[in-house]
Amino acid sequence: MLYHPGKVIEVFGSDKKIKATDSTIQVTLEMWDENVLTFDINPKLGKTVKEGDIVIVDYSPKSDKIQIPKHVIVKVLKGEAGQKMWKKYKDYLKRMKPQKTTMPAEVPQKPQIQYIG
Repeated sequence: MLYHPGKVIEVFGSDKKIKATDSTIQVTLEMWDENVLTFDINPKLGKTVKEGDIVIVDYSPKSDKIQIPKHVIVKVLKGEAGQKMWKKYKDYLKRMKPQKTTMPAEVPQKPQIQYIG
């Protein structure tokens, strides 16, 4: 199984401002690796999730024959449990990113003029 944590940016469910063809709920997340993605969530969980919550997304394959990820939110981590996981992944990301080093700007050199005489 493969799971990724994300932080809830916005929940799209039944709202007077949203027109929909069905009763599904989608959640837009900032993923731990800084991607922003929108996933389905089970309506049972969708009614409890709020902006800022940490969730776990199931990336495991839909089946052994079809290697397409499920991309479904399966857990909502409230409070300290979510914040602890989020911090752990973000710290990992910082360690994995190449450190930006400032290179001194190259000083342009004057062209050498040769005397031919």
